[in-house]
Amino acid sequence: MSKLIELTYVSEPAQNMSFLGLMRILYHSYSNNQSLGITGALIYENNKFGQVIEGLEKDIESLWKKIQKDARHKNVRLIEIKPITERSFSKWTMVFQGNEEITKSLPEVSAAIESVDFPVGHPLLIALRDTN
Repeated sequence: MSKLIELTYVSEPAQNMSFLGLMRILYHSYSNNQSLGITGALIYENNKFGQVIEGLEKDIESLWKKIQKDARHKNVRLIEIKPITERSFSKWTMVFQGNEEITKSLPEVSAAIESVDFPVGHPLLIALRDTN
């Protein structure tokens, strides 16, 4: 039986992100992760992506390989990978700057956009806000 793991990483978009580009990433990430039973959070802040993904080890490892090869990302950096006994996110969640506009334009994924209260010292928030 495969165990649950949580993987956290940050990256930068390979090119400037338009609103339409963000919506495409939002939609595809939501659809793919939902179909794989992967939960977590995707954050777009300070022109960086940060993502926490959690699920079965085999699924997370497969997704991580795809993320590292994805030409839409650059400077992909693993923050942490760890075994977990239970999920921190009950569903897959996205936190984007401009959530209200995305919700209006993409109503089919509006349920996935919400406010998430990460613990203050969460490694993803530290990595996203580190300007070095």
